[in-house]
Amino acid sequence: MSFAVEFTPGARQDLLKIYNYIRNVGAPEAAKRLYEQLSKACASLSNNPERGYIPIEIEGLSEVACRQIVIRNYRIIYQLIENVVIIHGIIDGRRNVREVMRQRVLI
Repeated sequence: MSFAVEFTPGARQDLLKIYNYIRNVGAPEAAKRLYEQLSKACASLSNNPERGYIPIEIEGLSEVACRQIVIRNYRIIYQLIENVVIIHGIIDGRRNVREVMRQRVLI
């Protein structure tokens, strides 16, 4: 079964901010490669969205059951609703995921 993958506005903005930050520090090729890696990882959730795990920081804090996969230093936070994968955020692993999710009104 194939699942549709959708980005929230916040997740789309995360991806662009990551790209722009790396490009602006003088590494445009690295920015492009990372953007492609993260985009490909998000798209790959259409085939096997249940492979991710629930981040311990937000487990049981909300009715929203979010999962994550990790690509390099970034955590892709998503939710599976029926046959749709909703990407809620692409977050630097050093950030407080719980706080980011709270700001996005998910917990």
